[in-house]
Amino acid sequence: MDMFTMPAHCTVFKPVRAISLMILLLASVHSTALELSEQLDVSGFARVIAGYLDSEADNLNGYEDDLTLTEQSLIALQPSYAFSDQLSITGQFLAHSNPERESGTEWLYVSYQPSNHWQLRAGKMRTPFYTYSDSIDVGYSYHWITPPLQVYNNYLVPTFTGVSAAYNYAGRHFALHLEGFYGHFDGEIIQSGNRVDIKADVEDLRGIAAILSSNNLSLRLSYNTAINKTDVPQLHPLQQSLQQTGFSNSARSLDGDGRANFYQAALSYDHLSHFLKLEWTRAETELDLAPSLDGYYLTGGYLSGDWTVHFTYAASAYADVQAQQELQPLRNQPGNPLAELSRGYYQIFDSVPDGSLDSYTLGTRWDVRMNMALKAEVSYFTETSPRSGFFGTRFTTGAPQELDNKLNATLLQVGWEWVF
Repeated sequence: MDMFTMPAHCTVFKPVRAISLMILLLASVHSTALELSEQLDVSGFARVIAGYLDSEADNLNGYEDDLTLTEQSLIALQPSYAFSDQLSITGQFLAHSNPERESGTEWLYVSYQPSNHWQLRAGKMRTPFYTYSDSIDVGYSYHWITPPLQVYNNYLVPTFTGVSAAYNYAGRHFALHLEGFYGHFDGEIIQSGNRVDIKADVEDLRGIAAILSSNNLSLRLSYNTAINKTDVPQLHPLQQSLQQTGFSNSARSLDGDGRANFYQAALSYDHLSHFLKLEWTRAETELDLAPSLDGYYLTGGYLSGDWTVHFTYAASAYADVQAQQELQPLRNQPGNPLAELSRGYYQIFDSVPDGSLDSYTLGTRWDVRMNMALKAEVSYFTETSPRSGFFGTRFTTGAPQELDNKLNATLLQVGWEWVF
C-alpha cells in the first residue's frame, strides 16, 4: 500500500490525491512565501483534515459514519503583483477536496492605497460578515479545526463582487478599523456543509464593519443587508396551483424574493498565556421560508509554549416558522380535492428548520513550526429543539414523524495546517 492508498472504508476521492501531491511538491520547493520578483510574490496555505461522525443522523457538516479526508482538506495559492507602492492586484485560487464546494478563484481584486490610512479595493472579495470571514479557509489562523457551525456554517454569501473601502487608525491608546463595501453575489448556496440545489442571486449587498482595539481587548461590530432574488424552481408547480385556486397569500409565502439583514458583534481578549472570545450573529429575512436565526459562541484557551488547549460552547436557535393559515381548514379533509394541495403546502413549512442546537468542543493545537500546526478536536452536538437545520438530509428524506426527534452527534477530527 503506497502513501496515497487508503482503506476501503475511508471516503477519499481523487481531489485528495491531487491536493496531497501539490502539498508535497510545494513543501519540497519552499516553506515560506515565494518572491518571484520585486513586483510578484506568491503565498498560500493548505490543510488536511480527517473526520469521523458518531451519530444516528444522516450527516453533520458533510461528515458521516465513515472516516473521511474530503470534507475540509484544501490547498490555495495567493499571488500578488505590485504595480507600485500604492497599486496592486491580488488573487486567491483554491482547490477543495470536497466535491460540494467549488474550486477556483476565491479572490481577485485590485487594491489602491493612497495613504497609510486608506485602502480601496475592487473585484471579487470575501464578504466581511464575521470575525474570521477573510481567513475562514486558512485553518492556521485560528485555534479550532472547524469554527463553530452555529455561526460560520450559515454563511450563505461567502464572497461578493464589487468595491470596498477601509480606513485604519493606530494611536497610542487604541486602534480603529472601519470598512464598508457594496456589491452583489451570484452563485451556489452551501448550508450545513452541503450544496443546496439553488442558485443564489443577491443584489444591493452592502455593509459596514468597525473594529476597535485597545491593549488586549478588541470589539467588532458589523451590519450587512442585501436583497435576495433567489428563484426556487422546485416550488413553481405548487405556487402555480395555489394561485390558480385563489390562495394567493399562500403562493406569495413561497417566494424567494426579499431583503435580508445580518448583524454581528464580537468581543475578544488575547493574552500571551490565554484568550477569551465571544461572537454573536443574527440573520433576519422577509422570507416566510427563512425564519430569523441567532447564533453565538464563547471560547477560551490556554497557551503553554507551542501548545494550546481550548474549549468552546456554541448555540443557535431559529425563530418559529409562520405559514399562512388560509389552507389549514382543508388539511384534514380527505374528501376535499384541495386537501392534497393543503398538505403539500404545510409539508414544506413543517420541514423548514425552526429548532436549536448546542455544541461543546474540546481541542488542542501544537505549533510544530512557525508556519505549521497539528490539531485534534472532539465536538458533541445536541439538539435542544428538533429541526435545528444542521443534520443535513433528513429534511428531504425523513418521514414526518422523524422530524420531531431530537438528534445528537459526536464529531472527531484531526488536522494539519500549513501556511507558506
